[in-house]
Amino acid sequence: MDVDPVALTLVRAWEILEPLEIPVAVMGGISLAAWNHPRFTQDVDLLLALPETEKEMVVAKFLEGGFFFKKDEKQRWIPLGGIELLQLFYEPPDTFMDFRLDLLAAKSDYHLGILQRRVPVRLPIVEREIAVVSCEDMLILKLLAGRIIDRADAATLLRKNRKRLDEEYLLKWIKAHGLQTQLAQIWDEAFPGEQPPDVMQEQTRE
Repeated sequence: MDVDPVALTLVRAWEILEPLEIPVAVMGGISLAAWNHPRFTQDVDLLLALPETEKEMVVAKFLEGGFFFKKDEKQRWIPLGGIELLQLFYEPPDTFMDFRLDLLAAKSDYHLGILQRRVPVRLPIVEREIAVVSCEDMLILKLLAGRIIDRADAATLLRKNRKRLDEEYLLKWIKAHGLQTQLAQIWDEAFPGEQPPDVMQEQTRE
């Protein structure tokens, strides 16, 4: 196909959510492209400010719009820290393949705040404006996830976006989540042999 099927999945999901006027932002692998770190991904992750009373309606809209559950699974939101996760699947036209959509309902103050800071961009894979998670929040989320690939992503985000980072905001939430050690390690991976800025050193020593 000429069009990336993951992009088709994202655009279809966005078309469903946009009329509902629900705060939403792309996170995960797709959003990295907005911060100079494009990499391959096979699923779509969307963070939403979704009131409990609207969950059933939103899921119904997705099912009407061509998304489905695998293996006749019933709707099930899974608590994961400050979010709740619901997995859906979509088969873009003429692909004959299923692509996963993770809907992540924000519950914590931090995750709801992420949506307040979302950034409108035009991603390379779609020909329309889409909101993505800020670079600072992507860094924090990657450190919270903690997998090898997430650490690598975090180091790349630091290297490629160092001058644009809001250090005060970043360090506030690094400290709140207890990620000072992880940040120091990632800083060393991104800039070997270079000490972090003084304010970061103060935070990581606490």
